[in-house]
This record gives sequence, structure tokens and C-alpha cells, in this order.
Amino acid sequence: MTAASLRIGEASRILRDALKDKSYRSTPLGLEVARYIRWKRSEWGARPDTIRDYEPALARLALFFADLELRDFETPVGADRLRECWDYHWGERADRTRGKILSIWRDFFDWAIRERRDEEGRQIIHGNPARMLRSPKKRGVKREPFEQNLVDRVLTAQTYAADNLGARLILEYGVRRAELVGLRFRDFNFERRQAVVTGKGGNVRRVPIPDPAFWRDLGAFEIELGGRDTILDWFLIPKRERRGLKTFYWHHRGIKPRTAHNWWYDCLERAGLVGDRDSGTRTGLFMHRGRHTVATEILRESGNIVAAQKMLGHADIRTTEEHYAAFDTDDVAAVLRSIRHLDEED
Repeated sequence: MTAASLRIGEASRILRDALKDKSYRSTPLGLEVARYIRWKRSEWGARPDTIRDYEPALARLALFFADLELRDFETPVGADRLRECWDYHWGERADRTRGKILSIWRDFFDWAIRERRDEEGRQIIHGNPARMLRSPKKRGVKREPFEQNLVDRVLTAQTYAADNLGARLILEYGVRRAELVGLRFRDFNFERRQAVVTGKGGNVRRVPIPDPAFWRDLGAFEIELGGRDTILDWFLIPKRERRGLKTFYWHHRGIKPRTAHNWWYDCLERAGLVGDRDSGTRTGLFMHRGRHTVATEILRESGNIVAAQKMLGHADIRTTEEHYAAFDTDDVAAVLRSIRHLDEED
């Protein structure tokens, strides 16, 4: 191992320890981060997984500039300092990761501008240095919806009703991983044919599910579990335990978003699309591609990008258009044939 590798390893260990024992908060900027994290959790209402994302990004910043205070990040000097830390820790990371870090920093400094005052009541920092940094440009975004054959195979292979219903929510309705694992039976509204899901940052949205077969299967499953009144607070996707050849399902206990990765690839394994957990071949068919699949299906069948946006719960339609709905040259050709009344043979 080279000296450089040893130094990097030691730096990583120090960072992990500082985050674990919260010692990063002993720095001037770390103290501000601690205040921000408390606000984010208690007043803004951030979920634990959000805090797990935000705190390390800000702890690294505090440790990188352990000798600086919040006021030392006033623009424009503060922007150059952020660029230095950004490049050092995330310079070779994916654009999406760099963009996420920048988003966290922007939120932190927005809070500092709004909330922090000195002993005489004066604003400590006036400009947001993170907003002077440009978001990484996403080049060649590759949208990869699942083929219909894969969708059919996955849904057909699920013998346990909860797995089938969960897979349908992903592949046919674009439900996110965190939304799926938090779904309880009480969140399904049979009368309005919709599910109420809680997603990023605790945002609540309603997912329309017009397919009568979904509700018939869900209703039959609820009866099988003991009736709706009994299972209202139970989770759709349960914690499970395999004992010998038998699997036990504990619907009163859900799974964590991180565990959902294994659940999803178990569904794919049953469809014969990946190997078992020990095979090392359980990558590439990410659950999130279900959202690309739904957006693409809506766009191809209706041409309505707004419907795709509303289905996925995006605040900005550009997110749907630029990163989710795939409309390739074959789709364009089909549209041209349709409007010009041409047959494929022509």
C-alpha cells in the first residue's frame, strides 16, 4: 500500500470517527451544522434517512475548514472555499452525487442566512456561497425503462400476494422504494382507488390505481390476513424469515429502505432474471428504473408529459422530461407514421 493510500485511509477513518462521536461539532462551523441538523429534524421534520444523507456532507465541510467560522463563507470568497472542499472530497464522484452535495450545502447556507445572528442581533452571513456554484451538467443521461417482457416475467413470478402487489406498484405506478416500504394497509383507499404514499422529505402524494384487478387482489389478501380492521396498521411489504423450507411473514413489522434492495432482487430472482444473493449477479436492474418505465409508457401511449409528471410526483416537469421519460427515434418514427397516415411497409 502506498503512502498516499495510507493517508487517504487515515483521513477516512478520522472522518468516520468524527461523525460517530460528533466531534466534528467542536469546530466553529461544526457547531452551526449541529444547530442546522437539530432544526432540520425538529422543525422542518426531516426523516432519519434525510439526516443520514445531510450530516456527513456537512461534517466533511466542517472538518475541512476546522479553523473557519460561518462568517468566513461570505460571498464571493466563500464560494471559492466551497469549490476547494467540493473538489477534494467529491471531485471524481458521479455528477449526481456532486449535485446532491451542492443541494445540501445550499439548504444549509439558506438556513444560516435566515436564522443565524450574532450576539448583537446582526445577520452573520448575507450571501449563499453554494448558490454561486453551478450544478454539474448531466451529460448523456441514459434512461432505461424496463421492457414489457421483463415486467410480465416479474409480476408472473411473485407467488406471495404482497410481493406481487409491491412489484406492480413499482413497475406500473412508479412508486419509489422509500414510499413502498412505508406503505401500510390503511394507506389504500378502495373507494377512491388510490394509495397515499410518503416519500422524500416526508412529502405525501396520492397515487391513482385505476386497475380493478389490483383492488380485487388487495382485498382478497386483506381477508386472507384476517380482515381490514385487523391489519390497518400493518405493512404491505413485511419483514420475513426463512426457516428451513418455509417462509414466515411479519406484516406488523416493515422493512427498511436499504433492505428493500434485497427484496427487489429476490423478486427478480424468482423471475429468473438474476442469481441468488451469493451469486454476485444482482446488479443493473435497479428498482428506480420502474419509474422510468412508467413515465415512458405514459408518454408513448398518450404523449402527455404532464400526466407522467403528476404520476411520478415531480415538482418540476423538466425533471420528468429530461431524466425519466424516454422517447427514442423509433417512437418519433411511429408518431410521424401516425400523423402522416403511413404504414410501416411504406
